[in-house]
Amino acid sequence: MRLYSERCSRMKYLPGTVTLFCALFLVPVIAANANSGGRLSGNIKSVSGNPLRNAIIKIFKEVQHNEILLVTRSDSRGFFQSAQLTPGTYFLEVSRAGYQPVTATKFKIDPGQTTSLDIILRDLIDYIDNSKDPRNWDLETVMRSTSDRRFIFRDLPGLASPLNEKDSPFIRSGAMKIASSTPLDGASYLFHPQTSQNGVTTNFAFTEPVGLHSRMILSGQMDFGSGTFWRFRNTFNYRPDSNHDYRLSVGYGRMTMGDQSTDSLPSQFLSRDLDLREPGVQTLAIGLEGNTTLLDVLAIKYGFDYSRLRYGTSQQFINPSIQIVLTPADGWSLRTSFTSRRANDTNTLVLPDGETLDLSEPTLISMVGNEVNMSQIRHSEIAAGRDLTPGTSVEISFYHDQVKGPGLPFMVTTVTPHRQKSQILQMNEDGSSQRGARFTVKHKFSENLGSSIAYVYGESMGLTELHELVPSECLNKYLSDYMRQSYQHAITGSFNAKIPQTKTTLLAVLRWYPGNPLIPVDWFSDQMDIATKSINFEIRQAVPLPDIMGTDGQWDIWVDLRNALNQGKATLAASDGDVVFNRNPRSVRFGISLNFH
Repeated sequence: MRLYSERCSRMKYLPGTVTLFCALFLVPVIAANANSGGRLSGNIKSVSGNPLRNAIIKIFKEVQHNEILLVTRSDSRGFFQSAQLTPGTYFLEVSRAGYQPVTATKFKIDPGQTTSLDIILRDLIDYIDNSKDPRNWDLETVMRSTSDRRFIFRDLPGLASPLNEKDSPFIRSGAMKIASSTPLDGASYLFHPQTSQNGVTTNFAFTEPVGLHSRMILSGQMDFGSGTFWRFRNTFNYRPDSNHDYRLSVGYGRMTMGDQSTDSLPSQFLSRDLDLREPGVQTLAIGLEGNTTLLDVLAIKYGFDYSRLRYGTSQQFINPSIQIVLTPADGWSLRTSFTSRRANDTNTLVLPDGETLDLSEPTLISMVGNEVNMSQIRHSEIAAGRDLTPGTSVEISFYHDQVKGPGLPFMVTTVTPHRQKSQILQMNEDGSSQRGARFTVKHKFSENLGSSIAYVYGESMGLTELHELVPSECLNKYLSDYMRQSYQHAITGSFNAKIPQTKTTLLAVLRWYPGNPLIPVDWFSDQMDIATKSINFEIRQAVPLPDIMGTDGQWDIWVDLRNALNQGKATLAASDGDVVFNRNPRSVRFGISLNFH
């Protein structure tokens, strides 16, 4: 049977590597001029005049007193300073374990000015008894030992003083997120560890201070559905000051997945049938990361990751990364990056202090039948941004993605009069590349209402038109002959709203393509894993934890609907039926998240 164009429509690789970093260093570094906003600074002290470290400072907008605008902490001198705030009137709340909180302190921010406040915190139970108890049995000592997590007898003569938590920039904290996804049309595919189309996914992280400037972070991910996947990572974090941060991590994981080559995809939660299960895939990851900030003008993030997968044979990758953000003048930003790590909603957690923890790995693992593959997508980007007004900003960026390995999978369903069969296919185009440009406009109508629109013109893989019909078996066997890489237009618009009274967040995202590309256009900017043209909705409901003796945290309950109107389906007509390509099946995701300290 003769194939279309005698199988000549092969993908042509674009030569060369984009040089990203040289142009940035030709830009003169100008000190940031903060005329459009102001800051708040101050000192937190006890009644006796001692500086209090790790006091929690919460800043509220005057008209939205129930919504926290900014959270920061005091350092070892008791000093704190906020990020830049727009001019206006605000409220301040200060709390620390073992001390009475200060609430509803009102202050004003003027353009280009720094407002200074000195806050005095009174010991929580000073009014009970001010005398010292030599046995350390008084109520004040017991209460303070509970809040500081230290022994009651810590002040007895001859005993070594344990670590004083006041002198550490870190606190004990944790975060957890549990989500479940259900495909609405009964079809899904597995792709780990980035997404879960069918099953229950759990992400968690716990932090524990181990020194004055260091902590341990235990994090992990577990996924249970048609297959199972879990991994744990232990990270040592050293932060000598606010401008430097270093992390060394080691992780291990295992994966077992059902056989996806059967006529129908398995839907069991955890199959006990050995014929549908494969031996575990072992993964090992070692990472080193550093962050440096210079004079609030230049921020550099750098590191490397080593990933190893063993499944009969071994595959391994070394992933260097660097990101440079330059702020040469007020309202301007220049950014360049080179990385294989892609952060998205599925793989990120937010700790109580506002730090976003990225649990993603720089390698992609997929399993098709009995074949396990590891892929790497090296993403490089250069961008320039400008604030046009206090609520409007624009950014233009250029990116280049280089794929090593089979890359991203997609589902193919063959529909004939006699049967319907689904299978997972990959391009197996080691060394393929994509490049493009992105233009983004963001606008905030108010503190609780915002929107954005992004236009992308970039390369992607799609289907060609057939001049003659061929059997579906031939289409599946020689799939690459019927695909070509070309430039695609993509427009993504989002609208988000917050309801302060109920602490509810609403998000709607609309994505449009002129066609149905099988490989995502600008995949690294797709935080929600939409990947296709569609309408998507998300609802989040925040439930704050009670603030008891310094404990702070929040529950989040959320539901989102992915690809409500379109699943990125593309169809090729065959002589004996149709071959349907499904890039991202429609699904409902729902779950809860918790952070606390």
